[in-house]
Amino acid sequence: MATTGGGEETLRWEGVWCCVRSSARGEWTWILRDCSGVARAGRSLAILGPSGSGKTTLLSHLAGHLNADSRKVWVTGEVSSLTHSVAFVPQDAPFFAKLTVRETLIFIAGLEDTGRPSKERVEDVIRRLGLGGCAYSVVGGDGGRGISGGERRRLAIACELLRAESDGALTVLIADEPTTGLDSFQADRVVETLVDLARGEGAMVLMCIHQPRSAIFEKLDDVLLLAPGGRTCYAGPASGALAYFAGKGFPCKPNYNPAEFLVDLVSVDTSSKEAERRAWKRIEALHRAWQSDSPRSQLPEQPAMAAGGPAPEPAEPRRRPRRAGLLSQFFHLVGRAFTQTRREGAVHLTRAAGTVVLALAFGTCHFRLGHGQKGIKRRGAVMMQVCINSAMMSTIKTLNSFPRERCVVKKELAKTRTDGSRLYGIGPYFLSKLLVESPVDAFFPVLFGSIVGPLSGLNPRNRLAFLGTLALQGVSASAVGMSVGALAPSTEAALAVGPVVMVLSIMLGDSGGMFAEVPKFLKPAAKFSLIKWGFDGCSSAEFSGLEFHCDDLDELMTPANGTPDGNGPQGGAKGFLAGLFNSPRPPPSYQREIAEAVCLRTGKQVLEGMGLEEWGFADAAKEQGKLLLYNLCATYLALRVKDGGGGYGASHTKPPIPFERSARKLWEI
Repeated sequence: MATTGGGEETLRWEGVWCCVRSSARGEWTWILRDCSGVARAGRSLAILGPSGSGKTTLLSHLAGHLNADSRKVWVTGEVSSLTHSVAFVPQDAPFFAKLTVRETLIFIAGLEDTGRPSKERVEDVIRRLGLGGCAYSVVGGDGGRGISGGERRRLAIACELLRAESDGALTVLIADEPTTGLDSFQADRVVETLVDLARGEGAMVLMCIHQPRSAIFEKLDDVLLLAPGGRTCYAGPASGALAYFAGKGFPCKPNYNPAEFLVDLVSVDTSSKEAERRAWKRIEALHRAWQSDSPRSQLPEQPAMAAGGPAPEPAEPRRRPRRAGLLSQFFHLVGRAFTQTRREGAVHLTRAAGTVVLALAFGTCHFRLGHGQKGIKRRGAVMMQVCINSAMMSTIKTLNSFPRERCVVKKELAKTRTDGSRLYGIGPYFLSKLLVESPVDAFFPVLFGSIVGPLSGLNPRNRLAFLGTLALQGVSASAVGMSVGALAPSTEAALAVGPVVMVLSIMLGDSGGMFAEVPKFLKPAAKFSLIKWGFDGCSSAEFSGLEFHCDDLDELMTPANGTPDGNGPQGGAKGFLAGLFNSPRPPPSYQREIAEAVCLRTGKQVLEGMGLEEWGFADAAKEQGKLLLYNLCATYLALRVKDGGGGYGASHTKPPIPFERSARKLWEI
């Protein structure tokens, strides 16, 4: 922030150049070219221009949100330091859909400054931005009903006001295309709100607008007109723009929208080569004329940079706000997560109904499993299918919701205060999410198992261990979904990767070889399969203490193809036992003796054949807990690296092409 000799606060930028490298062809494209300007306190500045003129890039650079990288983005130039409160309103600010407008604002106010009554500040900002009519309406989104587009933009402004005012009085507010996608009435309301903030509170308001109507243009104080490629063609009072261009030989027609006239003046007509050539020639003439009429020396200098100028006046001491501590952040985040989860009642009821229907169908298909040799294999199949169902349902739910939630959290974490702190930390957010959502993730597998268990006649003595294993399975599967969602760049990518991870988990966790025989070199990877530990835990709980009979040996010994010599495919008990112990098929003369010898009469024998031990579900739960911890750590680290970073990383290294040669070619037509 700079202060002129008269004490007027200004935001000044000079000689800003920016070019980006195309990811497809690797070519460099200039976005801003020697752009200079100034914004003054108490006045609104609108940046106008056609698409590709660098409006959003300039605003992002001024707000410190342009992540420059010497390999992809190069930017240089001087911008006066921002030492006061800066509010940046993105074009499409994400919100939690199930929270009301008031709840959204109360959450931010409670974390920004705990030394001032949050409800009082919220009521004040609701009044100032005209949000009283929708204060108790849910924000909506993701296809659900909610507030209008104009109300969403004003809500975004209100959130930024609360953030900025916690550092003191609002000084700079930057809005990126606040009227895009709104009807003319809503657009007028949003711009009127921004202009009132500038004039009523002495803030500097910068915004870029696409095709404003005449009523909006008349409200603006200053205008910065950018041509394609970031060329400045006018910067000054909005009321003097038409007179300036009329003096250059481009008068505006009577009763014509001034904003449309200005944008058309610097737009390129590509209908023909001749029209395109004339347009570029006109733009170049306007740019050169503005450079000669408004030399850079006329811009107000920063006192610290002006030779022999007076020292900047010391800023008035401001009360240091009391930021919310980690514990306070945690409780605020728990409250928000609980409200969001509670408002999803319809989703939970639908999911519960689907779980009940699926459990009834599943229990009917496996109704009252017997205690013969045939029942052993069917019980093993039930354990595997129950584990797969519990894992898939929890994983898909998380894959579908977590990436969208991460977009909101990422925007909130990207906001830094003047003291470098953030609204809240990743740690409190992560713990609050686990505390609120883990019971939900555990409930539905338990509901499924509570219905399937009695219908299928599963072991009643270890029912609690069986249900506990399913509950841990659901939480662990949700953690897998969170880790995939945190690493994936989008919801679509997460939904594409998630099923692959689950199929691999099923194949690696198939202890009985029901779906595939795991190669030896992949055996060590099985410990990372949540299906393996869920299946091992459920099987241990199911077979421990059970006894089986051998009355169905004659039935099971009938060859699968019905031939007396048994030359067909291996079936019955022989097939089951051979598959279970990986033993070859016995000769027909010894089938009866071998079948009786290997008949499994206790659950302990079944578990030994599967490589498990009786009462081993505690060990399986321990391993499942380790896997849960691994996925939680992976999620936390991914959030920390991808979303917890931030800051303004402008690269001032030389561009990959000589700067002097590039600058000479910028103005060639």
